[in-house]
Amino acid sequence: MLNTLIIEIPYGGLGDHLFHSHLPRIAKITGKYDKVYISNKSLYRHLDNKLIIWELNPYVDGFIDKPGKTCDLKNILSNIKTVSNLLDEIMCFYDLDDGTRMHEPEIYYNPIFIKEYNKIIFDPNYLSWVGKIDKEDMMWFLKKRNYSFEAIMKIRTEKVLYIPKPNDLFIETPTLQDFCDLIYSSKELFCLTSGTATLAAAIGKPAIVFYGANQGKGFRHSKMHQYILIPKNPFNRILRKFKKNIAR
Repeated sequence: MLNTLIIEIPYGGLGDHLFHSHLPRIAKITGKYDKVYISNKSLYRHLDNKLIIWELNPYVDGFIDKPGKTCDLKNILSNIKTVSNLLDEIMCFYDLDDGTRMHEPEIYYNPIFIKEYNKIIFDPNYLSWVGKIDKEDMMWFLKKRNYSFEAIMKIRTEKVLYIPKPNDLFIETPTLQDFCDLIYSSKELFCLTSGTATLAAAIGKPAIVFYGANQGKGFRHSKMHQYILIPKNPFNRILRKFKKNIAR
């Protein structure tokens, strides 16, 4: 009888699925499993994630209605070892081991170079927590370091670490395929410790990745990225203290 692995991802984010993306290949090449399926009970914020990460993966044998093995990322994130990263810990949780450490996420979509995306791009959007940081902290830091961008990813929700300027050029990608093309085509990519950074690692695109205090180191999982801690804006602290004294 064939040994079968069913993977169930209980979190819907792009990064959440990419954290598991290396498992089918390792399951097959180590000979531990003959078949690998993705449970249809897995959650997706966007169905594009299913296409790019799982449907194009040659090591995935399909999708199945049965529940699968699932892991608690919160528990794993709190126990990251210094010689491994989040993807390694997930691999070991699934009782797999190819002998490699510091795994990168994997996708099998081949990005296309698009000239209009060949810009210095900043994606300030996030959904999951990226640390103790706000828009004012980010803008103060960018100004202090003289960072400048040729395009900003379109602001999607209130969860964004950027204050728009009058002359900003905003750029939008309709699908995840287009977003992969944008990351691949960019001159230089700046983003947060969110799905964008994890997707960039899967594509093999180094990025400058910002994060705030108190975010778990597990989200800084890629050896190809440069991770930068954004300090608190000292002027905000002074202003808050001033307002507090006035209120008394």
